Amino acid sequence: MRNKISAPVPWRKSINGWTDTLRAAGLSAQTIKSRRYKMVHLATLLMPSGPEDVTTEQIVQAFARQQWKPETRKAYRNTISSFFRWLHKSGRRSDDPSLDVPRVKKPHAHPRPCPDRYIAAAMKMATTSERLMIRLGAECGLRRGEIARVHSDDVVADSAGRSLIVRGKGDKQRVMPFGAPADKALRDWLEHGRPVLCGDMSDDAFFLGSQGGRIGQRMVRKVVHDRAREAGVPDISPHALRHSAATHMLDGGADLREVQEMLGHSSLKTTQRYTHVSIEQLKARYGQAFPRA
Repeated sequence: MRNKISAPVPWRKSINGWTDTLRAAGLSAQTIKSRRYKMVHLATLLMPSGPEDVTTEQIVQAFARQQWKPETRKAYRNTISSFFRWLHKSGRRSDDPSLDVPRVKKPHAHPRPCPDRYIAAAMKMATTSERLMIRLGAECGLRRGEIARVHSDDVVADSAGRSLIVRGKGDKQRVMPFGAPADKALRDWLEHGRPVLCGDMSDDAFFLGSQGGRIGQRMVRKVVHDRAREAGVPDISPHALRHSAATHMLDGGADLREVQEMLGHSSLKTTQRYTHVSIEQLKARYGQAFPRA
């Protein structure tokens, strides 16, 4: 779990004001929590300077000292840019010291789907609820946070059979249909598994922890990693399960727009990365079918 840290006193009022604007903009609670955590962390790195007198040079030096991955570095830069843009526009500073902080070019690594045999091996080691978590990632393409946020009444019947309401990034919702195996697993958990753990803390949470409360996305990640380790297969991440679902959809004839809808991508460019995987698999199959070609 993340260590809880408090904003340094000189920064506290400004960070609270900035956080209020995020809420006013309708951002999800998870997004606000994540951005606030990053800004508080940055404030501790920039002490003893306060928000009114910190310089661009100090921000650059603070970033230079961190051994962040590119995606993490980009997220921190976006956070500090948002904070000082608000500080400047609200008249609390006459300038914006984040403007000249170098931009981060995030590498676009190609998705790496998880082999089906690894997923099957991990599922054999899992409990009923854990198998369902893995299935929602591998067959429905849910993110780990989306798995943790499933509500007990999100399984709905419609004209196509049964579907799942998925609560994605920014509280955007999409509807994800699922097949008979997932339907049976969902029903079994709702009828026989969940009631055993259900208590005063459960509310409408679908997946429950040992104390009866909603699990967090870190627990989803831990479950996937631990079951893979116990099965003796290479490490599996929840995102690799999501990649597998997307690749299977493309290989099954779905077009990019359909896969985009399934994954909840806001940009088609993000979804297009999966075409590389399917093309590589097509080449491999062609090579097996025509070894002399």
